[in-house]
Amino acid sequence: MAGGKLSPRQKMINLMYLVLLALLAMQVSVEVMEAFGKMYERSEDAIEQGVEKNKATLADLQRMSVENPAQYEKTYKTAKQVEEVTQKFISEIEILKNVIKEANPIEPETGKLPASEMGKGDLMDEFLFGGEGNKPAGDKFVAAVDEYKNQMTKLVGGNSAIVNQLNASFDTSPVASKEGPKKPWLDYNFKGIPTIGTIAILSSMENAVLNIENESLTAALSGRLKEASSATQLKAFVRLDKSTYSPGSEVKAEVFLASKDDTKVPHKVKINGSNIDLNKNFKGGMVSYSFRAGNVGDRPIVGEFVFKENGKEILVPIESNYSVVAASNQAIVSADKMNVVYRGLENPITVTIPGISPTKVKASAPGLSQKSGTNYILKPGTGKTVTINVVGTADSGEQVKSDPVTFRIKDIPQAMASIRGEYGSIKMPKTSLAKSSVGAGLPDFVFDLTLRVQSFKVKVPGKTTVIVNGGRMNSQAQKAIESAKRGDIVTIFGIRAAIVGNSSYKLKEVLPISVEISN
Repeated sequence: MAGGKLSPRQKMINLMYLVLLALLAMQVSVEVMEAFGKMYERSEDAIEQGVEKNKATLADLQRMSVENPAQYEKTYKTAKQVEEVTQKFISEIEILKNVIKEANPIEPETGKLPASEMGKGDLMDEFLFGGEGNKPAGDKFVAAVDEYKNQMTKLVGGNSAIVNQLNASFDTSPVASKEGPKKPWLDYNFKGIPTIGTIAILSSMENAVLNIENESLTAALSGRLKEASSATQLKAFVRLDKSTYSPGSEVKAEVFLASKDDTKVPHKVKINGSNIDLNKNFKGGMVSYSFRAGNVGDRPIVGEFVFKENGKEILVPIESNYSVVAASNQAIVSADKMNVVYRGLENPITVTIPGISPTKVKASAPGLSQKSGTNYILKPGTGKTVTINVVGTADSGEQVKSDPVTFRIKDIPQAMASIRGEYGSIKMPKTSLAKSSVGAGLPDFVFDLTLRVQSFKVKVPGKTTVIVNGGRMNSQAQKAIESAKRGDIVTIFGIRAAIVGNSSYKLKEVLPISVEISN
């Protein structure tokens, strides 16, 4: 329970812990029990005073937050959080104290605990410990101590003195003991301790908690007053009327101090190399500023506030930026239920988040790869759908996560056989048919794919089906066609084709074509 720079009051509280532990090492006599009782009573008196002092300090902060919310509202909210964390931990301490009080009621004649009859430690041992470890009540109390210390450290992390007090008084790490190996914190402080000693320790802990609360509230108030009174504590911010701009459009900005203190007027202000007319543009701690946007991309806003304090100039830097995006007159129109990508193909995808530079936008999905800027390629694999997740980073550094976009995955549709660019059922002379090549295509498909016929079958009425490799009629097919009569229907079917440049994708069998012989 030592370390860091502690207040005199905290040192007294820590010393009380040491005295208690030293006394417990002695033979527990009636006089020792009475001494523990007096320590408990003094701690309880200090607790009453601490409660009233903290109420008064919190009330002062609340009043100032109402009178001057710009300066004190945030401080008051932090103070309320400190109070909530404190009261939550005190309620855990009071649970243990009440267990002792119920078993050892106050004597009506004296109005005090029967200290001389509270020399045994079995009451709290049975409540906190069991077997080789802790009972649930013991684990709950240790967790409450850790939670209190961690939450308070987050709230007052900038105050090293208070953090030192928290670490010194509420560190639940195992404690070195004279008997040998380290003991768990709960065992070291509470196991085997006389009941009157335990309640005295608990009251001392509660007193320390209230003391830390008071120092936290006081530090918050004094720190805010110091911040409002010295230019060295000020920080400049830029607030824009919107996040992105088109080239040449007007950028309106307010550059202001974090305190928004209009009693502290700067000596001069310079932004992007220009001196600002403070008589026209400074009001309520803020500088109103406008200029023309630059070229497309991230553009800086830099400058400085200059204050005179004690005969010296104090500079408060201005550092911000804005984004310029290319102007567009294109509306964004999408067809519901038409989000489709095709398996086996490189589907082009464009990804943008309005107001965020393309360099700060990232998209991810199975089979998705970035080509350049906003352009991506999606090559879907198995499954029926694929979902694209998009995340952007705003100028403030905040991540902007877009709603996921889901695409249906479809196979390339069945191709159709063609002769001389005609599909379905056609009519032509048999001499022309015999010299023709059989092709395959995807009329009206969204991708322009070139297909190569690998094989097909020819059926002439009354003749055996001829199998042809490649896309041109072989001699057998030509001979069969020469035997056809006018009006016969020659069917070309069983056609296998492949995508030129993408032979790994297996197309479905091509739809057949029927040719009526015209002579």
